Amino acid sequence: MSLIVGGTSSFRRREFGSLTGSYTPSSQPQQTRVTVANADWAVTLADAKSFIRVSGNYDDNYIALLLAGVSEQVEAYIGLDTYVRTRESYYPRASREILLPYGIHGSVLTVVSEAQDGTTTTLTVGVDYYVHGMTFKSVEFQAATDAQIYVTYESGFAAGACPEAIRAAILQEMSFQYKNRSDVNTPSRLSVNNLSIEARHLLMSYSRYVV
Repeated sequence: MSLIVGGTSSFRRREFGSLTGSYTPSSQPQQTRVTVANADWAVTLADAKSFIRVSGNYDDNYIALLLAGVSEQVEAYIGLDTYVRTRESYYPRASREILLPYGIHGSVLTVVSEAQDGTTTTLTVGVDYYVHGMTFKSVEFQAATDAQIYVTYESGFAAGACPEAIRAAILQEMSFQYKNRSDVNTPSRLSVNNLSIEARHLLMSYSRYVV
C-alpha cells in the first residue's frame, strides 16, 4: 500500500524536491488524457446539416470535421465535456483531497497509486479513498500519500442530456464558421476568444474554470 498515515506533515517526506525545498501538494491534476473516446456527439451530423440547410452529402466530411472542431472549442471555453468519454487524470503531488477536471462526472472507475520505485497499487473505494460530489466530483484519501495518483473516470453529458443552450452554441458557431470559411477577415472581426459573440452569449451560464 502506498498510503502514508500522518496528515499534512507526511507530504514533506517525498524525495522529489521543489524550488522551495519542500513538497507542496496540489488538488489539481498535472495532466489529463482521454482514454476512451465518445460514442455519441452532443450535436449529430444530421442536426448540423439541418441547421445550416445543406441537403446533399457532398460536404459531409468537412461538416463532420468542423463539428468535431467546434465541439472542442466550446468545451475548452466552458470547461465541460459536451458528450461522454473516459478520462485519466495524473496527480504527481496529490493533496489529501483531489478535484476531477472537466465534467459533468459519472463513475470514478479506478484510482491507482504509483510509488517512487514504480510499484502500482489499485486503491479500494470506501477503504483507501472516498468519492464526493454529484455532478462535479472529488476524491478524498483516507490518509496522506506520497505516491503519484492516476484517476480514471467518466466525464461528460450523456446522450440526449447536453443542455440546449450548449447544443445551440455548437450549432451557431459551426454555422458561423461554415458560412465564412472562404472569408479570412470575417471570423477575426466578429469573434472573441475564438468563438462568435452569439455562441458566447449562449454559453455564458455554463462557463467554469478549466484545469
